[in-house]
Amino acid sequence: MSDQSPFSYVTAATVLLVACLLVAAVAPGAVAGGFIADDSETDDTDLADTVTADSAAAEPASTDPAAVDSRSAPGSDAVAPGLRSANGTVEVVVRFGSDARLGADGGGADGSGGSATLSANDLKTNAANAQADFETFAERKPGVAVERSFWLANAMLVTVDTESVAVERLLEVRGVERVHENFEVELDSTATDGDGGSRAVGPAGPPSAPASGAVSSVSTSSTGTDATYGVDMVRAPEVWEVFGTRGEGATVAVIDTGVDPNPPDLNVSGWAEYDAEGNLTSDNLSVIDTGVDPNHPDLNVSGWAEYDAEGNLTSDNLSDATDGNGHGTHVAGTVAGGNASGTAIGVAPNASLHGIKVFDDDGTNATFARVTAGMEHATQDPDVDVLQMSLGADGYVPSYIEPVRNARSAGKIVVVSSGNSGQGTSSSPGNVYDSLAVGAVDDSRSVADFSGGEMINTSNAWKNDAPADWPNEYAVPDISAPGVSVGSSLPGDKYGYKSGTSMAAPHVSGVAALVLSASTRKISDDELYDTLRDTANHPANATDPDDRYGTGIVDGYAAVSSVAPLYRASNFTAPELAERGEPLNATVDVTNDGEVAGDNRTVEFRLVDPGNASNVSVVAAENVSLGSGNTKTLSLNGTVPSAFGTGETTVTVASPEDAASAPIRIADAVGTINGSVTDAETDAPLAGIDVVVEDGTEVVGATVTGTEGTYAVDVPATELTVAASNATYAPANQTVALTGSGDTATANFSLALRNGTLTGTVGASDGLDHPSNATVTVRNETGEVVAAIDAAGDGTYATELRPGTYDATADAPDFENRRTADVAVSPNATASEDFALTPRPASLSGTVTNGTDGGAISGATVTIGGDRTATTDANGTYALDALDRGEREITVSADGYARESRTLTLAANDTRDLNVSLSPRGVFIITNLSGDTEIEQGSSGSFGLAVQNDGRVTDDASVDISLNRSGSVSPDPVSIDGVAVGDSESKSFSVSLGSSAPTGTYAVTAATPDSEKTHTFVAVGGSGGSRSTDGGGGGGDGGGDGGGGDDGGGGGGGGGGGQPSPPADDTDDEPENATDEPENVTDEPENVTDEPENVTDEPENVTDEPTNETNEPVGDGPADGGDENNSGESGDDDAGEATDGGSEGDGGADGGGSADGAPGFGPAVGAVAVLAAALLVGRRRGRGGGE
Repeated sequence: MSDQSPFSYVTAATVLLVACLLVAAVAPGAVAGGFIADDSETDDTDLADTVTADSAAAEPASTDPAAVDSRSAPGSDAVAPGLRSANGTVEVVVRFGSDARLGADGGGADGSGGSATLSANDLKTNAANAQADFETFAERKPGVAVERSFWLANAMLVTVDTESVAVERLLEVRGVERVHENFEVELDSTATDGDGGSRAVGPAGPPSAPASGAVSSVSTSSTGTDATYGVDMVRAPEVWEVFGTRGEGATVAVIDTGVDPNPPDLNVSGWAEYDAEGNLTSDNLSVIDTGVDPNHPDLNVSGWAEYDAEGNLTSDNLSDATDGNGHGTHVAGTVAGGNASGTAIGVAPNASLHGIKVFDDDGTNATFARVTAGMEHATQDPDVDVLQMSLGADGYVPSYIEPVRNARSAGKIVVVSSGNSGQGTSSSPGNVYDSLAVGAVDDSRSVADFSGGEMINTSNAWKNDAPADWPNEYAVPDISAPGVSVGSSLPGDKYGYKSGTSMAAPHVSGVAALVLSASTRKISDDELYDTLRDTANHPANATDPDDRYGTGIVDGYAAVSSVAPLYRASNFTAPELAERGEPLNATVDVTNDGEVAGDNRTVEFRLVDPGNASNVSVVAAENVSLGSGNTKTLSLNGTVPSAFGTGETTVTVASPEDAASAPIRIADAVGTINGSVTDAETDAPLAGIDVVVEDGTEVVGATVTGTEGTYAVDVPATELTVAASNATYAPANQTVALTGSGDTATANFSLALRNGTLTGTVGASDGLDHPSNATVTVRNETGEVVAAIDAAGDGTYATELRPGTYDATADAPDFENRRTADVAVSPNATASEDFALTPRPASLSGTVTNGTDGGAISGATVTIGGDRTATTDANGTYALDALDRGEREITVSADGYARESRTLTLAANDTRDLNVSLSPRGVFIITNLSGDTEIEQGSSGSFGLAVQNDGRVTDDASVDISLNRSGSVSPDPVSIDGVAVGDSESKSFSVSLGSSAPTGTYAVTAATPDSEKTHTFVAVGGSGGSRSTDGGGGGGDGGGDGGGGDDGGGGGGGGGGGQPSPPADDTDDEPENATDEPENVTDEPENVTDEPENVTDEPENVTDEPTNETNEPVGDGPADGGDENNSGESGDDDAGEATDGGSEGDGGADGGGSADGAPGFGPAVGAVAVLAAALLVGRRRGRGGGE
């Protein structure tokens, strides 16, 4: 017998019920919203951080994604969780607390230009001191072996036999701060081969199907250079042209998959490769990537070395260098590729490239140790200025803070991709504050969807690992650059397209190289960092960095302009002729248009040898210091080299960024020709006359006469031809001879004015054809004819005339002439004068006769052009004069004759004869039209007509019949054949009306070309009685809707008043009115069906009623409404049916109803049911216990 009371069972059941309800309520949210943990956020797994090269849309890494979570990063625990339970021999990275940074800020960049600087040797010394105790420990402790020591990150790569030494034991060694795995760095690289989309997708590994030949995605820059859109967007071609730099003297270390050293677009000067333990396996080419293909024609590889996993040198043979992946070669091409394909692919094509391989050819086996070793190699190289790293791991990886900050301390700028997981994300080391993170934009300057970016709260993201000098919050990326479908080099003399922030970062590294190259002073890493950020162009003109663009899109021209002076040369003057071995002097204005001052910058005065264009001599030079915006006028004095050839050449003044040039002639000896020029008619001196001196066909000197008409010009001493002329005066020439240096000759000229030209067109005033054989006669001021010109077929004419004033007259046969006075003709100028001659009028005459007997027709009318008429006389003759020329329509008509028409073309002054014969015809006059005066709808009426022939011949009559309202006529037309002259003939016709024809008055009209008559009749209703076409009323409207609802509906309302009855015989219109009534009837259900809305709104009151099997509530009244009444006269009283006004409700989903029409209560009903069951079970158990 149980000691549990029934109440306890009830209580237990109630508790169980509440728990069930809570689970039911919470479970959907847990499933949908996140009680189930994301598999990428695992906590206690082995640390296997994965860093990816940030090409877009990579496949997930094979290592545990939790490795990049800050919760499992090395800085979050002294020993990484996975190492605590490790068995056997494991490889670990031991980090030391006393690193190589200076002070609290560690020398990291704070964007203010004030970071401390340490050399690589300083960092090495500090690291060696910090690691000394552990080195001693490892030497003495079996099971612990140091594989590699690092100084950029104060760390050691150590192998531990956990059977002999627990990993935690390492923490007991003095100086050890923490221990973590040698987590891998992986490459996610995808070739997009011309894809213009914003996201490249595909598996990791070698690129697919690279294209050979030129890059097809080309933009022509403002300088006219064919370049990839990315090179053009960062304004590199403008830097090349204006500042004359292409990255010379700057070095970029590309830490990536390696570089193909042979593309013609790349000049690689250094190389290094590291294994997974960070041991140097190859060096001399410093591009940090998957390797180098030494056979690629685009690269020039100068050395190679390779080490095994333990750091032993295995090869230093250049032929061993390869890049089996292509990612690094693509990145390197964007940094410093050339234009061997015809398209410029690199931002800084003359910068030096150091390739550092930290990935295998398949894009794997890159570890923290390997990446750090690559960074160390670049940092310790004094030539390297920029570390280019297109790699990263999603999330915040503190392990990268120290190497990035120490590289900055050593004076390097670290350019890193921001990651490819889109907005709200970032990757390490790009999100390390001291790096320069780069996001990706497309060719329309829009941020790519995949581009990583976020506003980072320092304490939340980095916890205690964040250095003290970092701000509380900062934006990633720092800056943006082109990164969608970027064309660049690939191994094997190929080109291809890739997308990702991996492709954006090298654009920024290339711009950094241009800035370093253009500056005349040392640019620190802090200044370079700030310059790139501060000069970026934000499309939205934002003043603060954001998580999409950072500070904006990198602007190479703005960045270089902010650090380099820009010397412009203007107002350059130099002699046009110089003698070998004699002085050569020039002046020029030099202005500094740059934003910074220039100090001791050289301006050169250069002369090209006329006999050898490749031989350029600097005949003078001056060092110029100018503040921003300042100008200085220089006088440059040199000597023409005696060994130079003779002839025309170029003299140039050049600053480092600009040049101004002018032509010059070098001669063995120089003499002078002088003289004066006067007007041949007035003997007045002429200013502004061009004097040209030629040696054969070569112009060797030129000048212009002054205000007194005189000139002097230095020329080579030889026999020469001198010519004088200008636009007003005709040329004249002379021959002179100069025999030696300093000789002088004189050539005076008396010049006549050049002729002018008179031209124009002779046309007609009516706008028709030009007059034929037109002549233009020109007379001078004395009336003398000086020219008579026959106009061409198109009316044009032209003639040369001496300058002066003339009268011109145009005439042509059959046209009135026209004269124009005072036509002015100027020297070497064209005067235009057009003439519009009036055509003389035409005339027309002739005779009109009877076409049957040839007799003259008197009184006939002749009309021409629709407005000029003439009437024939008794002889049938007519005459019309003063007619305009052109095509004319002529009509001739007379009573009793058929009309005739003709078309004539009249010429100017034309006289034409036109005789016309007219054919006699019948003239039919309607003498009578009669018939019925009343026609019923749906019947016909009879009519008759009579016509009389008043014409000249027997003819057939045709009478057209028309009604002014609906109906039909038969026949139409009415034809009467052979009506003799003077006779009358009659004929009948009928008019039929339709049954629905309108009643009222109708008009029937009979008409011939000569006459018409009208008869009226009335249309009346049919034999059933007359009625208006508007008809009578129909039946009454239906009654009101029947009452619905659970309690039964009420009766329908009474019908409306009846409409007048339609005529009995009007069956045609009957359906129209008849069908109108059902329209009113069928409208009523609209009101009926609205009622369930109100009924179903009251389920709480209705559901108290029991339901029957038909799902209708059991009510007091009938299920249907009142009695049905379908009488048309009294109206319908439609019954209120259950389907319209009854209790049938909406579905359970809307009203919570059950299948039988009762409303449901969802979970509440279920709860009640469970509670009832629990109570029942409790009571039964209580009873059972009692038994």
